[in-house]
Amino acid sequence: MNTMKKVSLLIIFLALSQMALTQDKSQKCGTWRWDVKTLTDNAGLALLTAVPGPSTIDALVVEKPPKVLKESSIADGKLPRYPSENKVVEITAYVTEVKNETDDRDLHFVLKSPTSSSTMVGEIPDPTCPNFAAFVPIKTHFEKTRADGTTIWNKLKSSKKPVKVKITGVPFWDGVHATAPSGASPYFREIHPILSIEIVN
Repeated sequence: MNTMKKVSLLIIFLALSQMALTQDKSQKCGTWRWDVKTLTDNAGLALLTAVPGPSTIDALVVEKPPKVLKESSIADGKLPRYPSENKVVEITAYVTEVKNETDDRDLHFVLKSPTSSSTMVGEIPDPTCPNFAAFVPIKTHFEKTRADGTTIWNKLKSSKKPVKVKITGVPFWDGVHATAPSGASPYFREIHPILSIEIVN
């Protein structure tokens, strides 16, 4: 086989490998504690209809995790739901930033306390992620929540001012990141997933 043909085959192989990686990434969405994040674990479906308890960002961000989790740890990424993640809370917050995550396709909200400088992250999963195919009620729920979240994002972009919202969602322990995402709380406490979000006039 001549050199030119070898180079051509190598280029084709690399292109196909890149396509496979891109497709695989788009199919997986997230992986780290993903069933807990998306309510597709054993306890998740019941949380859709759980009665929320009142809370605040200031109260949530000072709670300490059962153990410090690391995003880089494969073992931590497989941990099941903690008891402190098996509840729904209702909080009032200011949305100061929104972005669409490119890795897991979550809609990422930076939430600020109305009474202090405390912030935390809230996220809405992408209902088109393939793991929701077997969980139609959860998929349908997040279709509405995602649409409501996008409306608030558009309002933030047009007004250039923080948007006051009421949120119900599930408190979640995220892992310590090498580079903390915008709005992360000291112990990486999040609202993940956000179950509902609405503007407070």
